[in-house]
Amino acid sequence: MTNSLNITRGPAAGAVITVNPTSLNLFTGKIGLVTITNSVTSPEPAYNVSASIPSGSNISVQSTTCGTSLAIGASCIISFTAPVPVGPTNIAINGTNTNTVNITVTVTNQPQISITNPVQQSRVVTVFGMTPLSLEITNNAGSPVNAQAITVSNKADCPNLSVDDSACSSLAPGASCLLELTSNTPYAPCMITVSGSNTANSPQSLIAFFHLGGLVFQESNGNGKVIIDSAQQINSQWTSLFSDIAGATSLDDGVANTAVIVSDPACSGDTANCAAQKCQDISPEWYLPAINEWSAVHNALCSNNAFPCNFGNFSFWYWSSSQFDTTFAWFLGFPLGVHNNTVFNKNSNLTVRCARAF
Repeated sequence: MTNSLNITRGPAAGAVITVNPTSLNLFTGKIGLVTITNSVTSPEPAYNVSASIPSGSNISVQSTTCGTSLAIGASCIISFTAPVPVGPTNIAINGTNTNTVNITVTVTNQPQISITNPVQQSRVVTVFGMTPLSLEITNNAGSPVNAQAITVSNKADCPNLSVDDSACSSLAPGASCLLELTSNTPYAPCMITVSGSNTANSPQSLIAFFHLGGLVFQESNGNGKVIIDSAQQINSQWTSLFSDIAGATSLDDGVANTAVIVSDPACSGDTANCAAQKCQDISPEWYLPAINEWSAVHNALCSNNAFPCNFGNFSFWYWSSSQFDTTFAWFLGFPLGVHNNTVFNKNSNLTVRCARAF
């Protein structure tokens, strides 16, 4: 009798891979990463590890470090991307000698935010003020997810601006939150940028600064000038009498012009109809701006060249302290910032807004 031995050889156990994460959420145009690890207990390297994306899907592999052989205990990364939103999609990851692990990839648009309140003309920070400028930020209703960590991301032109963003840590679609802005430093109008850690856009806004009774229109190293609030503007003649006031012709120095004008009989003889005197009547620090100072006001506060100006509630024609001749003085027109010295003579009633330095 012959004895026989039958030996059956089973398939090799193969490499065992794990994947992290198994659910991937990413934004359109962005990259999501998945880490594949060949277990330390695998008997052999994992060969040709790759992702199998369903036909017709807009998801694609952006890059892979897996190569042809993944050593025992080693890891590699596959990155995914998509140009458009894609619903939950099952993607198989395996190698030629490994188990298969399925992951779910979902692609959505990033949330869109906007600055919704207050209107541009009211985006003013009061220096040393007790009440902050409350800037309302809204996550658009069509945004697919919450907007996260919204704050002022760029304030390079007003670095000492303080921002309380505690109410804007996570903002649901259609909801709004407030960024609270304060400052103990005066600045000319500055552009700020608002963004979130996951937002598709970063809206910008000009903000202005109210200081010592007026809007700041110039500032350098802590020194600057303000133009008085619109509630304090008045109408007046330049002077009621025609006079060649020597020394009142500076295009840049409203302080010097004002001092000369108020001491001239054309003004001192009829102070009720003297624009420069009306500024001095507020307090000695206030003066009638020279024409080029008015240009600086326009450039800072009405750079949009349209009504309403970005800030300041300006309207039409404003007297400067710069005399042109015996009969005429320079004035500036809003919203375009046009200089003129002939349309209105000195005894015309134009708007007066005073300035002061700090």
